[in-house]
Amino acid sequence: MMKIKSFFMGILLLIIVFIMVIFGVLIYRANERSNIKTYIFQMGNNVNQRVGALQDIDTISPDDLRNKLIKKYISEYFRVMPGDANVTSRPTMIEMSSANAFSEWANGEAKLITDMSAKKMFRMARVPDGGIAPLHTPDDINTKTSDTTKSVYYVVHYETYTWPESNNMNTEPIYDQGIIHIEVLFEPGLREHNKYGEKINIRDYLKSNQNPVNLFRFRVTNIGSKGI
Repeated sequence: MMKIKSFFMGILLLIIVFIMVIFGVLIYRANERSNIKTYIFQMGNNVNQRVGALQDIDTISPDDLRNKLIKKYISEYFRVMPGDANVTSRPTMIEMSSANAFSEWANGEAKLITDMSAKKMFRMARVPDGGIAPLHTPDDINTKTSDTTKSVYYVVHYETYTWPESNNMNTEPIYDQGIIHIEVLFEPGLREHNKYGEKINIRDYLKSNQNPVNLFRFRVTNIGSKGI
């Protein structure tokens, strides 16, 4: 009787081991077929704000290029990241601003940004379409071609969205809007030298993961603002 029991127990153990082997093989095969799908998070709700195909710079009109650069500048000018301990070290603000304009920002808005960052606040800014217009245009400047490097003042309407608490999905952003006046020195095309007079190697610059926006012949030379 004991031999019969041992025989059936051995068969049962073999069945259990066989099932475990089959189960292990299925897990291994499933892992082989698994893959990771990546997604680009689109920051805007409107189609014209979403990530799209790369644009050839030669197909962008000078005015459109200038406006894109102004929008980027305003975004950096008002951006607040929680815990940002060194606000004035932003490369984009340094490269896109003259010494005078950077000093105006560092002694003004940057101090507010530092306080907001210390409080773990988050703020983003955007310029709506049609929100950029020349404040005054010298007679010898053709705004259709923007083929001069003479500076022009622009009035820029901007919108800000501020989250008093970061990483809190229940916090609604505080919406605000305003106007800022900036003096811009712009010429279509890429820089050959940086603001320190050093020659730029574009290939090496891009390989070092620097922001491409700093390669354009664009610089804000003066800043002023007022409420709407």
